[in-house]
Amino acid sequence: MAVPSIKNPVAKANLDLILGRTRGVDLAVEALRMALLGTAAVHQSFLCSRGLAHGGADEAMQLALTYRAKSNQLLSLACRSAESATDDAALGAAAAICLVDIFSSGRDWSEPLDKAKKLVHSRGGPAVLLARSSHAPLSRLLLEIVALYELFGCLVKAEVPTLLAPSVNNWWLEQTSSADTQSHVEEGFGMSREFVPELARVVAFVARALNPRSPGEEAQAGSPPATDVATEARALYRSIGDWSSSRGVAPARVGAGDRIYQNAAQIVLLREILHVPPEDEVVQQHADIILSLCLSCGQSNMSVDLNWPVIIAGSQMYGSDRTRVLAVFESFRKQCCYEIETAEYIVLQVWKRLDDKQPRADWRSVMEDNDLKHLIL
Repeated sequence: MAVPSIKNPVAKANLDLILGRTRGVDLAVEALRMALLGTAAVHQSFLCSRGLAHGGADEAMQLALTYRAKSNQLLSLACRSAESATDDAALGAAAAICLVDIFSSGRDWSEPLDKAKKLVHSRGGPAVLLARSSHAPLSRLLLEIVALYELFGCLVKAEVPTLLAPSVNNWWLEQTSSADTQSHVEEGFGMSREFVPELARVVAFVARALNPRSPGEEAQAGSPPATDVATEARALYRSIGDWSSSRGVAPARVGAGDRIYQNAAQIVLLREILHVPPEDEVVQQHADIILSLCLSCGQSNMSVDLNWPVIIAGSQMYGSDRTRVLAVFESFRKQCCYEIETAEYIVLQVWKRLDDKQPRADWRSVMEDNDLKHLIL
């Protein structure tokens, strides 16, 4: 949870799905159980690797991967049954497998995420699923998790989000039934619920701008020229920077998260679409804001789901400012798992390219060149 709390709605939701069910009978529930055990094993492995727990890190990681494989197998079997496929436990299992991959810095997260999206679509899409759900708060919690996982996966792969696409994202902010009254986005991910569609707009725009056509192909009919892309990028840059929550003052971690991701989105637009160099004063100003806020969050044990902004900001830094980036990563290690190692590696490789004046000195190119297809939050 991005916002520390005695109550953890995600843990409660998973326990509610597991408890009260006869063990070994429901495939979806068993898939969820195995995935949760896998998540715990990955965390134990990371603690062992840092000398904070007894036992072998490699052994714990192998156990985690065994649980993950078993969960994935059970989920595949559960998806063959219409009854199991409409059980929230199946959606929860898919999300939990993704979490194993996030914590372990694994590469196979696309498969469980695709399963999760197929489960959602098989139930009529997000809005219909919520309207028909007999446990709407639980269903919304799981949907929100899957939607955010997809959003960050699309950032990595330069793809357009589907669950938060403008044509279907009415479910995100609107109440779909009288029972659909709760959202846990803010405490779970540390940003305003109403800001997420704005972030999705940027991710979708960048994906379309970076992939208008394959190399060597003629421009397709209706493809916007480069000048139009730049104009839209500048408009989106201003729009995301001007955004503010309609409710006024947000909780401290949520307000910080909004500002952090606003500045990260603006850096992405400047660097990837408008081709502004990393040493540009405006880029540096955005990066400075991100690092200052992230360090404060890390020191307050509120660093969950802030790795991407640090990757984006850290990849722009030079000289003594790089010490600040490393300090942020170190402060994050208390609440992260192996994904922090991947995040730091990406930034270090960008720095090496910048210092050696090599081409493709940016985080996306480093990930592509090193086949780092990781889901990081």
